[in-house]
Amino acid sequence: MPASAIATLPAVAIPVYKTALSAAEQLSIERTVSVLGRHALYLVGPARLSAWMQDLGARHGGRLRWKAFDDGYFAGIRGYNRLMLSRRFYEAFAGHSHLLIAQTDALVLSDELEAWCAAGWSYVGAPWFEGGSEPVEPLRLAGVGNGGFSLRRLDHALQVLATPRRVPNTVKSRSGGATGMARLVRRLKHEWWLAYNRAPLLPSSNEDVFWGVLVPAVCPFFRVPTAEQALGFAFEVAPRRMFELHGQRLPFGCHAWERCDRGFWAEQLPFVRDAGLS
Repeated sequence: MPASAIATLPAVAIPVYKTALSAAEQLSIERTVSVLGRHALYLVGPARLSAWMQDLGARHGGRLRWKAFDDGYFAGIRGYNRLMLSRRFYEAFAGHSHLLIAQTDALVLSDELEAWCAAGWSYVGAPWFEGGSEPVEPLRLAGVGNGGFSLRRLDHALQVLATPRRVPNTVKSRSGGATGMARLVRRLKHEWWLAYNRAPLLPSSNEDVFWGVLVPAVCPFFRVPTAEQALGFAFEVAPRRMFELHGQRLPFGCHAWERCDRGFWAEQLPFVRDAGLS
């Protein structure tokens, strides 16, 4: 891992948008608090849940602080993408060097947070296989992105968002079978019209694609590890294959563990079995 020149003082954000948490979501929060409790921990949610977040933080002995944002950011995936691409969100964590996003469908497996901060990456998430959430055989690693359990260097994120710049969504514009005029319109739309780091002209892609794929292509200072290097950070889709590729070692954390081979995680993690979630 490359060395970082900045001091590391990370924060952890747990996005929430509802008060009725499943047993797995409660386990996720409990793991984040118990494993990463020596770091600054924040619930991040809509303003309408401010009282509930304050109460939840108190129930965890005050180790969970909270930050509220406009309700619209939590009304669906499009709103959440806008939040993760807004300067206001990252500015809310002033005083911290890095921000770990740990959604409630993620699990923290060990405290490697400072080591990953010191690695010098601008953004790191679980690697993707070709095909994304529906990987194609044979399984081949195809980059880094997944935002559900991800680490962001705050000064680099703000540097990306501070200066107007074009961020072509070449992932979307070059996909599909469009030809002729349809292809031209698609390229104009995704490489020019919806291809900037400012709302409402943000690329029409998920925020993890923006940070993991699109930004590194246009910002040389923004450093993202290879998929192979990110295996030690997190697993998501096809965790058994990732486990093999990582020398049968578990990573720092995982995302979407219930959806992506729950049986594998029940085999590997006694606390999942103890919680009756196997």
